[in-house]
Amino acid sequence: MFKFIKSVTWIIKKNWWKYLLVLFFGITIAVLNLFPARIVGNLTSGIEKGIVTQDFLIFDILIPFLAIAIAIYGVQIIRRDCMNLLTTSIYHMLHERYMDSILKQDGTFFERFQSGDLLSRALGDINQVKFSAGNRLLNIFVELLTVVVTFVAMILINPILAVCCFIPLTSILIANILLKARVQRNWKIVREKNAEMSNVVLESITNVRTIRAYSKEEENYEKNLKYSKVAYETEVKNLRINVIFQPLFQFIVAISTLICFGLGAYFYYAGYITELSDLVTFNMYLGLFQTPLTRIGNMINNFYQSLISAERLNEIYNSNTMINSGDLELSDLKEVNFKDFSFKYPNEEKYVVKNVDLNIGMGKTIGIVGKTGSGKSTLVRMLVRQYPTMDNGIFINDLPIESYNKESIRKHVAYVPQEHVLFSRSVLDNVAMGKNNPSVEDINNAIMLADFNKDVSYLADGLNTIVGEYGVTLSGGQKQRLGIARALLRDADILILDDSLSAVDGKTEANIISNLKKYRSGKTNIIVCHRMSAVEHADMIIVMEKGQIKERGNHQELMALNGWYAKQYRSQKMEEGDSNGI
Repeated sequence: MFKFIKSVTWIIKKNWWKYLLVLFFGITIAVLNLFPARIVGNLTSGIEKGIVTQDFLIFDILIPFLAIAIAIYGVQIIRRDCMNLLTTSIYHMLHERYMDSILKQDGTFFERFQSGDLLSRALGDINQVKFSAGNRLLNIFVELLTVVVTFVAMILINPILAVCCFIPLTSILIANILLKARVQRNWKIVREKNAEMSNVVLESITNVRTIRAYSKEEENYEKNLKYSKVAYETEVKNLRINVIFQPLFQFIVAISTLICFGLGAYFYYAGYITELSDLVTFNMYLGLFQTPLTRIGNMINNFYQSLISAERLNEIYNSNTMINSGDLELSDLKEVNFKDFSFKYPNEEKYVVKNVDLNIGMGKTIGIVGKTGSGKSTLVRMLVRQYPTMDNGIFINDLPIESYNKESIRKHVAYVPQEHVLFSRSVLDNVAMGKNNPSVEDINNAIMLADFNKDVSYLADGLNTIVGEYGVTLSGGQKQRLGIARALLRDADILILDDSLSAVDGKTEANIISNLKKYRSGKTNIIVCHRMSAVEHADMIIVMEKGQIKERGNHQELMALNGWYAKQYRSQKMEEGDSNGI
């Protein structure tokens, strides 16, 4: 439990006064709970002494009992309200820190953690920690206070009887300590298996159309069934420990109660307890004493589970990005230089980009072509700082890229990746994400530049049409053009199209390229592609091969060089001619 408290110290520090407030009301309730037992003791004493009258029952028993009941009820409401507010606050803090930790990570982080695993932590582990850091942590302290207060009251009646009744109950704590390691180990396995199952389920949902296209429904169903069965069996094994706990605690409580009645009766007849009312009060105190101790045992078991969840969350919270981000703010981007730049992905031995020298002046259009796997996309991804650079091989305005705050760099770059990144929102909302509070005119202009305006009339609700998750209702070309429209809306100094014209037809491609030349004059465009026609107009074209620049120049210079570019260009032109002839 103390290890768990240490893991959530940052939460306690931010909410310390809320914890103290709830504990204050908890202590109040623990003290108030002693009064009903004392009132019953007074009633027993009155019966024993024969002084029970109407006034005695009303003023000494009924009114005090009702007053205490109302006081306990009122304090409980306030305590629970404060506790619920605290738990809600903790839930918000955990989620906020979780999302903040994820959003600041680089590409290496998402190679370590799969989407299903991250989702499992965001849902299951955060809920587990939220409840333990709020309700459960406060409840265990309140129960401990109740145990202490009640035990002191029992000692004041008869110390020997109190100790004799307490000794069996200590075995509840001993049982928890003995089972601690096993509970933690089992719960860790449970969370891991649930994360694996989440990965498989998420994968199935994301790729459902591909699964159907290849008639793999049955095979995928069996795969999901296999992982869910493993998660189920692991959970059952873990629950068996709880099955052992509950009867054990009840058995120990029964022994303690037996001692109270047996030894208490002996003490009364032997004269060690002189008043029968004291024995009745003691027995009621024992009931108050036993219930919290049993709850403490159960909660300690739950804390072992929460500790695993806290450790899983701390893996995310303590993951630091490997990208070095400087303090300089990039206000005016003038020039980008790659100087003998090399890069390899973390945990990989082979360099993806090697000894690249490239100057990108503002207002220029740069074309990057080459075979699949030649390092084209890796090179441009360095400009949006998705991965840490190995050395100071990239310079912006003659300063290493690491000198600048990475967020300020990204403000100057609009990036359209190879993968279609669309959200289950309207076309309008997907485009509008490119800029804060864009005007309708800006959005329409971006849609026009991306040559998407001709598609709007075919959409059921125009720009308000919901595109579905991952843009499922749109074609590949439409998805690409929406992504381009979003980037164009940003109107950044550098626009990167990373193979973002592969799914559009030749005429649409020509329209987009023409719009870029006309409306992005004075700004930089970097176009990564496989179709040479997309970069034919570029100020400079580089040909990548095995991570190195093998050819560079404009279209005319590369055609005269008669290398890979020229041969590929002619081959594609011949294919276009054949297609047109057909």
